Amino acid sequence: MKRIISLILSLVIIAGLLIGCAGKSGTGEKTTTPTNSQNVEKANTNKTSSGDSDLPENFNAVGFPIVNEKITLSLFSVKAPIQGDWEEMPFWKEMEKLTNISFTFDLASPDSLAERKNLLLASGDYPDIFYGASISADEELTYGSQGIFVDLNDLIEKYAPNIKIYFEQNPVYKGMTLAPDGNWYTLPYITLAPRDTVATKLWVNNEWLRNLNMEIPKTIDDYYNMLKAFKEKDPNQNGKADEIPMSFSQSQLSMTRGAILAAYGVMYRGINFDVKDGKVFFIPTSEPYKRYIMFMNKLYEEGLLDPESFTQTQQQYVSKGNQSLIGSFANLASYIVDTMENYPKYTAIPPLTSDLNSEQIWPSTYPIYTGQFAITDKNKYAEASIRWVDYFFTEEGGAFMNQGPEGLGWKYIDEERKMWEKIIPEGYASSEEYRGTLTPNCGTSTPGVVSSKFLLGLNAAHVVNLEEQIAKAYLPYMKDSFPMVKFTAKEQEEVATLSTDIEKYVGQMEARFITGDISIDKWDEYVENLKKMNVDRLTELYQVAYDRFSSAK
Repeated sequence: MKRIISLILSLVIIAGLLIGCAGKSGTGEKTTTPTNSQNVEKANTNKTSSGDSDLPENFNAVGFPIVNEKITLSLFSVKAPIQGDWEEMPFWKEMEKLTNISFTFDLASPDSLAERKNLLLASGDYPDIFYGASISADEELTYGSQGIFVDLNDLIEKYAPNIKIYFEQNPVYKGMTLAPDGNWYTLPYITLAPRDTVATKLWVNNEWLRNLNMEIPKTIDDYYNMLKAFKEKDPNQNGKADEIPMSFSQSQLSMTRGAILAAYGVMYRGINFDVKDGKVFFIPTSEPYKRYIMFMNKLYEEGLLDPESFTQTQQQYVSKGNQSLIGSFANLASYIVDTMENYPKYTAIPPLTSDLNSEQIWPSTYPIYTGQFAITDKNKYAEASIRWVDYFFTEEGGAFMNQGPEGLGWKYIDEERKMWEKIIPEGYASSEEYRGTLTPNCGTSTPGVVSSKFLLGLNAAHVVNLEEQIAKAYLPYMKDSFPMVKFTAKEQEEVATLSTDIEKYVGQMEARFITGDISIDKWDEYVENLKKMNVDRLTELYQVAYDRFSSAK
């Protein structure tokens, strides 16, 4: 993780410098077909050539096209509302030109994905490929062990050099991709923008700080004093007591929780487990969590936390933000809460410290979406299929997957420096609306890797500002959060049974503690109730899965 963070930090700094000096020496608005990239050529140097007798007929182990005579494969995926007709997408048309592989599509809606996927697998009437279909760890193990999902190990070793190299260089992601039985049934989608590696960000209205002649807080006590000043000293200078020092919506609470827990020394990224010296522990029964609860209750009792935080909808929350009424909040980007035009008003607060934790630390997250590609036993062209998806684990292929062909939805403004901008034709309200007609990656987690180098090349002021703030405020302090672990079928059944009641109880008690509906004096009783609900057994199961993950890296 440290090596990855250092690389990303360097790229952010370099990108900021390049944007400042990038000129309009771009390549025009040409449309390009993907090429046989240098990564593919170099990685395939020692692989079997297409002339070897043991290769499948019609198949080329290196170079393009992948097959000499066109083949058609069946594919099941999910179609997002923002997407256009998949049959007309340039992504599929250009890939067919390059590879000689075409597809027939069976597309589910997001709401029907799980049901449709389960019906296909249960009936035996499933396709050659599951693509962007979010195969769960349980499905992966169940249908992998039955041979319905093909084990990809040998295919990757022989015909997918880019996949092989990527996971050799990133063993943490490999550990998250392998099934609990050690086999490789699916491939993930990974997006490596620095903003996607940071679990949360804590924002403050810097205009309010300037108006009150205050500095960015450094400790949890400083943060409290800042919020108190926001309530009492009219920082927006309109003569009204309309300021909301801090707020969140129920769906955004986990990001607030992560930001405050970091001050007390815990890495929380949306899952209630952390690990210290190899030992897994349940965060909501820990001393740092108790201190988080006490701090949030203090804010609530003193009117520094929006009293509607636990009841307001995301729309109501954003409406307050759009009026620039909220002084501080945790979110992935400031412009999710306030308007896009107001992003310069907000500064990211670096990790806070406390009397319980003197080290600045910040939780990382893992921008990996597992289970996005599987080859089934009905597929007669498994070798060609793995070569097809291998392209998207190159820098060029990841860019093509993410934005579609160059010259349609995007273009280089300085190709040498890899600086690019989006293209929005007339008739489209946004670049994303147009991107949805170009590539399935707009709305669907498609298999492959989108590199930080490419994503940092986007010449958009709000994106540049966000990445630079993250590089300064969080990347130097990031620590590994609890990884995405996988359970065996038997373990998963027990985890699901235990988690349902435990997670519900923890959520209810968090709200009651913070709002004062129940006193913190009942903490020991709360912990004892969780023990009766077998939280220790749940922790044991996570320990087993964590140990297995650690040994698989």
